[in-house]
Amino acid sequence: MAAPRLRQLRRDKTIFSLCLNIIRLHLEENALIGQQPELREAPDTMLLLVQQSIDQWVSLATGHIMQKHNCAAGDALQLLGELQNEMKANIPAAEVWQIPLPSVLALPPELLASQQPQAAEEPAVAKEEE
Repeated sequence: MAAPRLRQLRRDKTIFSLCLNIIRLHLEENALIGQQPELREAPDTMLLLVQQSIDQWVSLATGHIMQKHNCAAGDALQLLGELQNEMKANIPAAEVWQIPLPSVLALPPELLASQQPQAAEEPAVAKEEE
């Protein structure tokens, strides 16, 4: 099946929310590095937590796009990036900053549980390749 169109993703409330979380975390990451440029070379615990959370939200959003639209991971990631860029251009940063940081720093337990099977499969695949 072909990758979804960006228009389809714009209308998906789940993807919209996930993208907002990712954008909020990117703003936080940029602010931390802006205040302390040395964190780029030696990230502290807070920056690592923000980066880990970004990875988790991107993984969740990509998985959602792949599952809902039956497309490849590369296509889903590309579309997610395009949607983020569009949202950054159209939603004022001040509005995104209003999203509470604690609410986006970690996946809710029910979402985290839905990610566990994927995480559990990855090490098994890595072991088989060795």
